[in-house]
Amino acid sequence: MSLPIFAINLDRETGRWSELLASAQAAGLTLQRIAAIDGRALAKEDWTEIDLPTARKLSGRDILPGEYACYRSHIQALEMFLAGGGAYGLIVEDDVLFSENTMRRIQAIIAAVPDFDVIKLNNHRMSFFMRAVETTEGDEIGRALHGPQGSAAAYLVTREGAQGLLSALAVMKMPWDVAIERFWDTGLKVYSVRKNVLGFAASSKISGIAGPSGSYKFARLPWPGRLDAGAFRAKDELSRVHHVLLRPPLPRETPDYARDDAPRNNLFLALAALATLAILAMISSVWREADTYRYAGIALAAVAAMRWFRQDLWTYSKPLIGWVGGLCLGWSLYVFIRLAIVYFGTHQLGAAEGIYLFPLFYATTGFALLLFVRRPGRLVLWFMILSLVFLAADTGYSDILHGTRPEPWLFNNPIHASVAAGFIFLCTLQFMAYTAQRTDLNQITRSLYWALSAAVLLFALANIIALRSKGVWLALALVLLLLAVITLARGHRRELMIGGSVLAIVAAGVVATHNIFWSTAGDTMIFVRSLVSDALSHGVLPAFDRAIASNTVPVAAKERLMLWADAIEVWKRHPIFGASSSWLTEWQNRAYHPMIFNVFHNGYLEIAVRYGVVGLAFFGFLYTWSSRQVLLAVRAKLIAPAAWSCYISTLVFFALTILSNSNNRLAIGEAFMWLAAAFGFYCFYLRQQKNLVEPRTYF
Repeated sequence: MSLPIFAINLDRETGRWSELLASAQAAGLTLQRIAAIDGRALAKEDWTEIDLPTARKLSGRDILPGEYACYRSHIQALEMFLAGGGAYGLIVEDDVLFSENTMRRIQAIIAAVPDFDVIKLNNHRMSFFMRAVETTEGDEIGRALHGPQGSAAAYLVTREGAQGLLSALAVMKMPWDVAIERFWDTGLKVYSVRKNVLGFAASSKISGIAGPSGSYKFARLPWPGRLDAGAFRAKDELSRVHHVLLRPPLPRETPDYARDDAPRNNLFLALAALATLAILAMISSVWREADTYRYAGIALAAVAAMRWFRQDLWTYSKPLIGWVGGLCLGWSLYVFIRLAIVYFGTHQLGAAEGIYLFPLFYATTGFALLLFVRRPGRLVLWFMILSLVFLAADTGYSDILHGTRPEPWLFNNPIHASVAAGFIFLCTLQFMAYTAQRTDLNQITRSLYWALSAAVLLFALANIIALRSKGVWLALALVLLLLAVITLARGHRRELMIGGSVLAIVAAGVVATHNIFWSTAGDTMIFVRSLVSDALSHGVLPAFDRAIASNTVPVAAKERLMLWADAIEVWKRHPIFGASSSWLTEWQNRAYHPMIFNVFHNGYLEIAVRYGVVGLAFFGFLYTWSSRQVLLAVRAKLIAPAAWSCYISTLVFFALTILSNSNNRLAIGEAFMWLAAAFGFYCFYLRQQKNLVEPRTYF
């Protein structure tokens, strides 16, 4: 590569020139000397192309003769470069030194950044550097959030860049090293390297402009005259920060978590294995009712946050949480402040209040999925295997054979176990669809997957029927109807066959156990029909009151109606923002006392009583947004099509089950809400990595 190098040197600085020339010759490079203008020999009356009043105002001091001479010398060097025919030029001052790898590094920089105007190769200061791209020689190229960086001792320039500099900086208003890096003002594509490409000679310790006496401080204006300069620097710093944070027009580097060829050392493999276990632990609430998911989720989020702040923060390729992620952080802060206000006022925290702080971890957990889930198929397979193991272990075979309701030992009650079985059932359906869609499986593996799916499906269905949760039955029936519509709309032959087979199995199970369904839900179905009719005619609360006073209403239904009526009364007093954790104080004076319950058996009322319409709107929007991100990721072929069906079916199932139970206060509901939102952010990040999200939507 032929790169013309223009070296600015004063005639009287023969020692500097000799040292610079020797280093260039040792590196096999040829220099074109630019005779620098000598500021000492130039009368101030002869200064041209300078706006002295503006320069004094912006600098807060007098412009030194050496500064003016340096500025004009660089203009001269640019003009000489343009007079030649090179596409790129290197301009250096005489206080730098070349090394044997200088040219290699410069060639790698040009290859990595084909579209630039200026790249500063040397700086005196580098604070809060934002990397845009890394060269094959390991040089990081980007921009600094804080400046000025100092020094114009070495910089690469293109012909377009040289013309742009001559046009924008023809009239001097500030020193050259400050003016050249102000890309937000000139509109030029100016970048810097993080570590200097050329070395500094020992002579650079003494400024050729200010001299050993440090003339800068003697040139300062009295402090009132420096106010304008201070205001300008503050404004310039804000402009720098704003423009540096915007993604520059450079080829985007691919982060390690998005590269198939990323190094897989022992540390990474160990972290990936631990992360896989943590993700499975977050899912574990469908196998065993415990708070394991909380510790696993917080650990995942903590590791991901540390990685992001230590490494990804300072790159332009990092995924950003966007305004929805900011909304989650803002919501968590809002909840924390309200809880703190109530606690310091009453020393009471209520019950299950901390779960509303969990949105703090949603976006970061999504980043953890991006970091560690490299082979989602394997994770799904482990989910299926473990689901089979736990279902087989927790199924009450003897109770099922005798026609009695089993008492699961891994869950607090049969309803919770039934909800878990419902989630597993729906996920298994989509695992079957995923298996049908894959073309990389051999016949033996495919057969094993079918056998695994069939076993899990049968165990889940047996538990759903035997555990006799009416809410789960209704939710599952409606979701199966939704899936049938989705499958018919897609019209894939294999999926239609699978869906038909599953519906046949479910129908056979319902027919075979119709006595269980009718004896369990018959009275409730009749009651619900009459209650809906009464509510439509006379209003919800009057209908509740009449049903509660009736002796024909099933006991379980009557208790729920009492809880709902009392919860609605509390909500009516705080409709917009809710009562936060102080709801428990008002709960002591409720109208009905069916049991000593602090659970409303309705997930929507749980949110509404605490955080009103605002809370319902927040969670409603969040999961609508997450669903859209999953759908867009499927359409972009970033995740398997079955992921969308699995996501929307489990989300609708959960939304229906919390109509009659406070499942969002259970481990299974809390974990599902956490993972569902995190998966939405995961899909959002995937789309960012593929440049499918416009920068303005998440900066």
